[in-house]
Order: sequence, then structure tokens, then C-alpha cells
Amino acid sequence: MAGGWIILILLAIGAFVADRLPVGERSATGSARGAAIASDGDSLRIDGKRVRIEGIDAPELDQTCRRDGVAWDCGREARGRLRALVSAGDVRCRFHGRDKYGRELGVCDAANRDVGREMVLSGYAVSYGRYEAEEARAEREQRGLWAGEFVKPQEWRRTNGHPDEGPHLIDGWLAAIRSWLLERLTALFSGIADA
Repeated sequence: MAGGWIILILLAIGAFVADRLPVGERSATGSARGAAIASDGDSLRIDGKRVRIEGIDAPELDQTCRRDGVAWDCGREARGRLRALVSAGDVRCRFHGRDKYGRELGVCDAANRDVGREMVLSGYAVSYGRYEAEEARAEREQRGLWAGEFVKPQEWRRTNGHPDEGPHLIDGWLAAIRSWLLERLTALFSGIADA
């Protein structure tokens, strides 16, 4: 039994380390550079390519949220935030595969700022396995979506008949594995503390 927990701990450490590898450490499948147009809060077009920003999930364009009891167009506002971030003109994206809709999955920078990180930090997107610390900060400081009530985009799509995005390639699966392993480790250590 103890051997199983040791393997579980080693897997958790491995998943955590792999999930935190810098983008440059993972193999890129391509790249694009130039002016970008925000399609919604987590997708853009650059150099004729449709790009889904890796590691984030933003409200759908027609999704609404509530702030101080009043509905607001959080999906459109998220697109506005992404539009503002990429408006500098020189956007660089490094691709790491495609999602199930054929879009490039990419990590994009604008004006030397990680666009996904900035979207989560501003509170207009939630982490999809990569920006958990930024999401916690946005929630703590009640930025963007966190200033009111909202349904996470993945859940909103599920309940409103929109197709599921599914986890992003490597980061999403590693984050899911890491979360599962951390739940098991928490249960283990809770059991030990109670004994």
C-alpha cells in the first residue's frame, strides 16, 4: 500500500513540473506574427490563422454575468479586453497543436506581455490549467468576472447547448491529472492527520 502512495506522489510531482515548463521548453508546431483581431475573449485571428489562446477560457460572446444584481455582457467585455491587449499591432503566437475545431492552440505575446496571463489576471478569463495563481489573484482582488456573479464558461456552454471545448492539449490534461493527484494526496494526508 505504501508503494502505491509513493508512486502517486512521484506522479503528482512529475505532472506539476511538466505543467509548469516554460513555453519554450515544449515543442512548437508553428508560429505567427503581426496584427491580430480578437474573435472573442479567448480566440483571435493572426496571419490568416484562427488561434485559441492556450490555457484560458473566457465567456462566450452571448454570455451574460451579474454585477450588483444587474446583468452585463461579460462575453463582449472579455472580447473588448482581448482586443485592447492585441491592439498594439505586433502580436507573436507560438502554436502547440490544434484543438478539436481545427484552431491553432497558441501562447501569444503582445507588447512583451503574455496575453493569456493578462486576460486571467484582469479577471476576463479563467485559467484552463496554466494560470491558476493569476486566477486566484483576480478573484481575491475582485477583478473582471470576479467582481460579481458568473458561471464559468465551460459550465455555461454545457447548460446552454454550446459545444464543449475540452481540455487543451498538454496543459489541460496535465492540470487535470495534477488536480486529481492533489485530491488523492490531500485525502491521504487528512487520513494520516486524523489517525
